[in-house]
Amino acid sequence: MATVALLAAGGILGSLVLHSSRAAAPPRPRGVGARPVAGAHGTELAHPIRWVPRGTPLPFALHEPDAVLAVYGQSQPLYAKNATQQGPIASTTKLMTAYLVAETLPMNQVVVISPSAAATGGSDMRMQPGERFTVRQLLTGMLMVSANDAAVALAQAVSGHTAAFVALMNRTAQSLGLHHTHYADPDGISPGSTSSAGDLLRLAELDLKIPVLRQIVRTKTASLPNNPTVININGILWRDPTVIGLKTGWTTQAACTLVFAAQRTVNGYPVTLVGVLLHARLFTTEYVDAESLLNWGYASIAPTVDVLAFENQMPRTLNP
Repeated sequence: MATVALLAAGGILGSLVLHSSRAAAPPRPRGVGARPVAGAHGTELAHPIRWVPRGTPLPFALHEPDAVLAVYGQSQPLYAKNATQQGPIASTTKLMTAYLVAETLPMNQVVVISPSAAATGGSDMRMQPGERFTVRQLLTGMLMVSANDAAVALAQAVSGHTAAFVALMNRTAQSLGLHHTHYADPDGISPGSTSSAGDLLRLAELDLKIPVLRQIVRTKTASLPNNPTVININGILWRDPTVIGLKTGWTTQAACTLVFAAQRTVNGYPVTLVGVLLHARLFTTEYVDAESLLNWGYASIAPTVDVLAFENQMPRTLNP
């Protein structure tokens, strides 16, 4: 699935990397659903977006059984279809791994790669036991090319071993109100890592609040150790210049999964829409459906946006 390297020997998860657990309790969410305040992760204004729901079916067919689209930071979706249906989510599991890592580890912390991380199968970063990577480099590989070895290395860096990190993932999911979510691993290889479109949308909003994650998921090319040219495998990022991420996933059980967001100007103000499409047969059709949903969503709110009424909107600049 990755452009960088898709070769690793089969995975045995679980040994120590560098640090013992720094996150016994779930991190507190950064403001989504809370009272808006101005903070380091962007300007947050105090009023909700208002729009007139159309109350009519989509003017096009979706190829995915589960879908949701919402204005960033709003509780009421613009569109929802089986939004609470729980099922396997493949590598979109990594959105929780990224959230916990960004909440607990400094980006310049060095992680020593364990044998079990280096041996993790699927998309990888060509890592060898004993090599050293910064947290930011591992996050970049995990989010841009869905590197499973990076996900395991980061999980071990946070909690000491993978099982403890998975337990933290599940505690965090419950504390965030993600009641249709359960994790079995940090990378999504296991079909036991499950969630719903609605839960993934809320988690995506939390990730978008964190500047380093927001920057990585919208990066098209980068350079990493052992991988001089890293190309983001998220195809919709290359199709639509307004898209700002977030994550693809695929396994046999989950089929194609996509969590996406875009920022466009409406009446002179930046408006972010966030969406989730689950269990498509092909990424090509999933990308087309995501673009169609975004276009429909922006057309739905454009005539009725109150330019003085924005809540939890993304900053005008997407860079940290």
